[in-house]
Amino acid sequence: MRKLDLLSCGVASDADRIQTIAIQDIIDTLSREGGGTLVVPEGTFCTGALHLGRNVNLRVDGTLRGSCDLKDYPMRKTRYEGRTDLWPDALVNAEGSDALVISGTGTIDGNGIPFYTEFWKKRELAIKMGKPFVNHDVPRPRLLFVSHCRNVAIKGLHLMNSGFWTIHLYESDDVVVENVSVSSPHEPVRAASTDGIDVDACQHVTIRDSSFSVDDDCICIKGGKGPDAHLVNRPTRDVLVERCTVGFGHGVVTFGSEACRVEDVTIRDVSVTDENLLVRFKFRPDTDQLFERIRFEHIMMRDGWVFSIRPWVNRQDEVLGGGLPSVIRGLVVKDVVATGVKSPGIIKAAPPLTTIEGLDIENVCITTGIGRDAVLSRHDRFEETDVADPKRLSVFGLGSYEVHDFTIDGECMDCLEENCKVRNA
Repeated sequence: MRKLDLLSCGVASDADRIQTIAIQDIIDTLSREGGGTLVVPEGTFCTGALHLGRNVNLRVDGTLRGSCDLKDYPMRKTRYEGRTDLWPDALVNAEGSDALVISGTGTIDGNGIPFYTEFWKKRELAIKMGKPFVNHDVPRPRLLFVSHCRNVAIKGLHLMNSGFWTIHLYESDDVVVENVSVSSPHEPVRAASTDGIDVDACQHVTIRDSSFSVDDDCICIKGGKGPDAHLVNRPTRDVLVERCTVGFGHGVVTFGSEACRVEDVTIRDVSVTDENLLVRFKFRPDTDQLFERIRFEHIMMRDGWVFSIRPWVNRQDEVLGGGLPSVIRGLVVKDVVATGVKSPGIIKAAPPLTTIEGLDIENVCITTGIGRDAVLSRHDRFEETDVADPKRLSVFGLGSYEVHDFTIDGECMDCLEENCKVRNA
C-alpha cells in the first residue's frame, strides 16, 4: 500500500507550528485513493486532532506532538468514562477500521502539562469554594482513541504526556498492543487521569512486552457505568496482559472504574518496579458489576499494595445512583513475590451487596518494608480512604476462598481468619 511521508508532502519539521490541516489533508488523500500509511519521519511535527480514515495506517519514527490548546481538539459526542457524552477529540482517532496498524520507533507526545495544571487549579478552587467537581468540568484530550475497529496492532511507540487517557480502546476486537512504552509524570505536576490503556467493552485484546508509568491506572478494564450499564454494554472479554514492566501508578490492572461485565482476564509474567496496586477492584454502588475468571500469576513486585479490593472511592467521577450489587467470582492470585511493600493491602466486601466468591491465593510471598507506613503517595487530603495495616492483610466480609503457601513477613497465612493475625469482620 502507498506511503506518504510528511516531509515529502511539504509539511516541515517545526516544534512550534501547528499543522493540523496540512497533515489531515494527507490522511484524507490516502483514504480517497484506497488507503496507505502516513509516515511521520524524524523531526517534530505539531498538530491538533487527527482522524485516520479507513484503510489508513500511521507510522511515527520522529515525534508527533499535540497542541496544548484545547481549541485544536473539537468537542463531539464520544465514548467517555463509560457512556457517550461531549468530550474533546483525541490527538489520534481511528474509527471503524479493519487491519489498523499504528506503529513506529518514535514518540507521540500529548504535551499535557498545561492540561494537568489547569485541572488541578480548577479542582482546588472548587474544593475551596465547597462546590462539586468532576472530570467533565475540565475537558482534556486523550492521546489515542480506537473505536469500533478490528484486527488492530499498536506497536513500538513511546506514548507520553497525554492530556487524559493515553490509549482508549472502545468496542474493538482482536487488538494487539506490544513493545510500547507509556508514560506521564506524577511529579512535580501530577498528570491527572492519564490511564495507560483503557480496555472498554472490547474482546480478544493482548497487551505484551510493554512498559507503563503514569499518574493513574496503568491498565484499566472498563465497559460502562450506571444503573443500566450491564444492559446496554457488551462484556469486556478475553484480555491477556503479559511480560510487561509497570512503574508508578494507581493500579497495575484495575477493574471497576467504569465496568459492569468482565470475563476471562489474565495478567502474567509482570514486573512491578515502583509504587502501585497489583490486584485492584473498585465496587461501584451505581453499577451492577460482575467480574469472572480473573488471574494474576507469575508477578514480581516491590512497593505499593498487593491487594486493593474495596468500595469505589469517588475522587472526581459522577455518582449515578446506589444499591447495586458487585460480584467477583473466580479470582486467582498465584506465584507472586512482593518485597518492600507499603502494605499487603485490603480485601473489603460487604455481603450481600458486594461479594467475593472463589478467591484462590497460591504461592504468594509478601515482605513489608521496614519502618514504612501503609499510606500511598497518591493519596491526597481530599480522598476518603481506608488505609490498610502496614503489616497485615486487612480482610472484611470475604466469602469462599482457598489459601496455599501464602506468607506475610515469613508468617504462614493458612487461612484468612483472626487467629492468623488477619482482621475479619
